[in-house]
Amino acid sequence: KQLKNFEINIKGTKGFDNAQVTKGGIRTTEISPQTMMSKRTEGLFLCGEILNIHGDCGGYNLHLAFTTGRIAGNSAGKYLK
Repeated sequence: KQLKNFEINIKGTKGFDNAQVTKGGIRTTEISPQTMMSKRTEGLFLCGEILNIHGDCGGYNLHLAFTTGRIAGNSAGKYLK
């Protein structure tokens, strides 16, 4: 319920030329790397930039987002069966 009702008011950006990956997020010790499921909240799967993982520019962060997204999606599907 809290996640569905969570609101963020974005007031703007500094533009594409200044876009970078930010640091911070959910610690990797708080998720299962095999399933991307939260160790704190069963049935909550996490991926991408919500995690406290960051890499150099050049596609590394995109690779992380795609890979963790696939793991989380597959795991959530299995969890729901």
